[in-house]
Amino acid sequence: MTIIETQQEYTSFMQKYSSTDWIVVPVYCNGDYPVYVDSISLIYVYAINYDKDCVLVLNHTEGLNLQIDLADSLPKDNVCYIHNKKRFSQFVQQDNLIDMDLIEYFYRNRPMPDEFDTTAHEFFERKYHRFKNLNAIIPITKHVERCRNIRDTFFDVYNLLKIDQSFTFYNTVILNSLQAIEKNGMYVNANKFANVFPDYPIHDNFVYTEYNIYTTTGRPSNRFNGVNFGALNKETGIRDAFCSRFAQDGFMISFDYDAYHLRLLAVLVDYKFPDNVSVHEHLGEYYFQKSKLSEEEYQESKSISFRQLYGGIATEYLVIPFFEKVHEYTKLLWEQFRETGFIETPLFSRKLFLNFFKDLNPAKLLNYFLQAFETERNMAVIHNVLQRTTAYESKLILYTYDSFLFDFHVKDGAEFIQIVKAELEQQGKFPTKLEIGPTYQNMVERNVN
Repeated sequence: MTIIETQQEYTSFMQKYSSTDWIVVPVYCNGDYPVYVDSISLIYVYAINYDKDCVLVLNHTEGLNLQIDLADSLPKDNVCYIHNKKRFSQFVQQDNLIDMDLIEYFYRNRPMPDEFDTTAHEFFERKYHRFKNLNAIIPITKHVERCRNIRDTFFDVYNLLKIDQSFTFYNTVILNSLQAIEKNGMYVNANKFANVFPDYPIHDNFVYTEYNIYTTTGRPSNRFNGVNFGALNKETGIRDAFCSRFAQDGFMISFDYDAYHLRLLAVLVDYKFPDNVSVHEHLGEYYFQKSKLSEEEYQESKSISFRQLYGGIATEYLVIPFFEKVHEYTKLLWEQFRETGFIETPLFSRKLFLNFFKDLNPAKLLNYFLQAFETERNMAVIHNVLQRTTAYESKLILYTYDSFLFDFHVKDGAEFIQIVKAELEQQGKFPTKLEIGPTYQNMVERNVN
């Protein structure tokens, strides 16, 4: 083990070992902070083909502390396997970075275990958990022990990696897009937010979320420091704390998909819903045998449809052409799954293996498959939105399955809204509802032509 504290030492290590793939484990100054207001204390590096490791000391009480521009210092010609690439991308963005957890997820449908802390880490966390830059005082030797445990665990799946279109999409488009949303942060009224979440860190009136893509269903979750940003309950009034960073020049705007899962499913089964008619009205005509629904019948139509999606289609609804196609598609999907041991996601062909799941049935398999389709499509859409709106002030700040929340600057005007709408809807295939308001709580629907 080499502890590198000077530029000369680092240059020497690079000359000897940069020709091989690296395993890189960053140690942040305070892992309980969002990475966007944190810094790096140490970087553990393991040169795979040489069986050599070192620690770069950037901010620690035991070292001289390097002054290195990380983005220009890591090798670019070989693969760097990163422990939590999405976090590390705040400091280094290179095409050769591969997320270690993603390999485990692709072939075992779970991230790497996260039980690497030593007894020293547990002691310091218990006794000094409010200390700023806690990791900068934990002994370097203990960080090395933890990093080596991560390295050795990674070698259990190291040889499973196959870099194909699917893996590349997840490793780049998905992780990079979610990192971009996280980095934008969510501006809050600090007093209102702290009244509900008193222990959540607020930094200059910003709170930061953290997406986790390594879920059973494939849908990213968004929970950090005990707050589930994917399920902020409007009834509690907490959404009122979220407002625009642009003060009087800003608003909150959200785009919500209409009957998103039903429309995604229609794509899979090749069913065309009528234009300019709500999906729930269309299906409600079959449920209630009438062309115009009351408000109560419309709401009941939504309930009936969702029960068929998530609980299996009742026999009485198999006469409806849409559900007849869904029923046949579900059977074919299940048969393929049982015969081959896997199915592939619709857009980017990630394999969902039989041994990933327990207590599965045809309806549940369809639901997992549909959520994976939703996620992959959403990530492709978000990537396009981010690419097309880099010149605008408005920020995408929250993504929750069928909804996209923006902090909107008024100078971006209708042009920005039209760009986002066009990317989300894909020429009207997936209609959205636009809401606008001064806070996330107080929003009203607006028409956009």
